[in-house]
Amino acid sequence: MARFKDESVPVASLQQQLQPGETLKHWGYGVKQPNIGLMIVLFALAILPGAIAVALLTKEYLVGLTENRLVVVQFSGGKVKVKEVLEYDLPSLKGKASGSKGSIFTHLKVKDESKPFTAKFHRMGAKQNKQHVEAIVDALAA
Repeated sequence: MARFKDESVPVASLQQQLQPGETLKHWGYGVKQPNIGLMIVLFALAILPGAIAVALLTKEYLVGLTENRLVVVQFSGGKVKVKEVLEYDLPSLKGKASGSKGSIFTHLKVKDESKPFTAKFHRMGAKQNKQHVEAIVDALAA
């Protein structure tokens, strides 16, 4: 099930983070869930409280690629209440960013000592989530 039925919500939220003259090329909605072992323990203790705990521990992200930067916005809520913004200059990501493309999930990882980032992006996160995130992975690998 899609997180964003109206794709203008994530795009508008990312455009607020752009610098003058920048354009948003690609974007994606992703999550970082707790460790699978922790999730199993939480669900084993009790299903409903486990599901609530996992939902509370899951972080939601929007990522945007411009011609100069990768912008990561951690948010909460359907109207995208911004919690944190991470910015990476594209030249500084050489050798630090990686990703993988699968049939269901696309993964993105930035190995930066001061601001590491990792998330998975479901193909159903939004209508064009898979295409946009795969384009981001390809651009970072180039």
